[in-house]
Amino acid sequence: MLVLIGCTLVLGVITGFLSFSADFSWRPVGQIIHGLLSIGCFVLVGAAFWRFGWKIGVLDLFLVFVAGNVGLSA
Repeated sequence: MLVLIGCTLVLGVITGFLSFSADFSWRPVGQIIHGLLSIGCFVLVGAAFWRFGWKIGVLDLFLVFVAGNVGLSA
């Protein structure tokens, strides 16, 4: 369970940093990579819902939203 949540957090933080990077987000390749990272995050959230139930899934979803906005404070 911790590995799944940890992977989701790492992907969310990477997505957040790339989202707020001015050079990276405006290029088409950057948008594709950002989209793939986002899809990966939500696949892991879906796996948390499926494997551990709704309580862990909601916690994981909340952590993805928090991790995705880390770029605002950096």
